[in-house]
Amino acid sequence: MRVFTQGQKRGVTAAIKRIMKRRAAVEPVIGHMKQDHGMDRNYLAHSTGDAISAVLAAAGYNFRRLLNWLRLLLAWIIGTLRASKALQPA
Repeated sequence: MRVFTQGQKRGVTAAIKRIMKRRAAVEPVIGHMKQDHGMDRNYLAHSTGDAISAVLAAAGYNFRRLLNWLRLLLAWIIGTLRASKALQPA
């Protein structure tokens, strides 16, 4: 197993650079899940509890994203209906 650091120059291929960029994109999401979605260590159930906690935190994160998307979709539908109602002659 090798560890690559951000400032490393030698031995870094294009594939490794791609992996490092992907990790940089994922790290903030993991931090927010730990803080906002309660993805803490589950001391009662050991590693199985940790796995369950991670899955539930991911489900909560995805559910929140889905609700935000549905909220935007509903706002767009209501705006479209209001605009079409305003264009109809009385």
